[in-house]
Amino acid sequence: MPVNALGLPVHLESYLAELLDRLTGPRPLIDLLAVTGSGARGKYQHGWSDLDVFVVASVDSLDGMRGVLAELEAELGGVKLGLTVLTRAECQAGAVTSRLLHVLALIGSGCLVPLWCAARLALPAPDTETDIDVSLRDGIQAAIEVRRQLLRGSPDLRDLYKVTALLAKIQLRFGGVECPSDHDALREVVEASQQDTGMVAAARTERAAADELAMVVLRSWLATLPGDMT
Repeated sequence: MPVNALGLPVHLESYLAELLDRLTGPRPLIDLLAVTGSGARGKYQHGWSDLDVFVVASVDSLDGMRGVLAELEAELGGVKLGLTVLTRAECQAGAVTSRLLHVLALIGSGCLVPLWCAARLALPAPDTETDIDVSLRDGIQAAIEVRRQLLRGSPDLRDLYKVTALLAKIQLRFGGVECPSDHDALREVVEASQQDTGMVAAARTERAAADELAMVVLRSWLATLPGDMT
């Protein structure tokens, strides 16, 4: 996929183009690079989204990569870079987190197209059933983190919104619905709970709405458990 097909702000397109040029020269430092998250779906929102990047590379490439990242850091313009690096061996052995297994599943199915890939690179493509089964771990952790955020006197509304959205997405995935957008996933769960969907937009800036949204999604998650006593 060409960088300009992602619909990112111009300065981030420039950053990624330069990053690819530096990492994939005559002696490439990496085997694969893909943008994930909102940036991969044309849903990037300046001031809200991070730039999430998934890379496959050997451990021996880390020093060279660190130098390139340091030289280009200023071009990010303050945007947080969420960079994840795995080796080929880790991918092949399945020594990955549930979120990264989901990334591999998306790449394998063609739903996520890398910006660059080495010739003859072969990665495992987890099937849908495995992806859904393994994502249970993320759901468990997200439900715990939602409560941790709610108990804080001044929670980070961005963090609370994102972890609440993750919990919503995993619930939908178990129902056979893949909903990558945070907003859309939250709206689906709120609608299914017969609550006012206005809280989804308000939760980004209003503490009361964020708390209410988190509780709706958390209760919906807990209601799926056997013997639920919320």
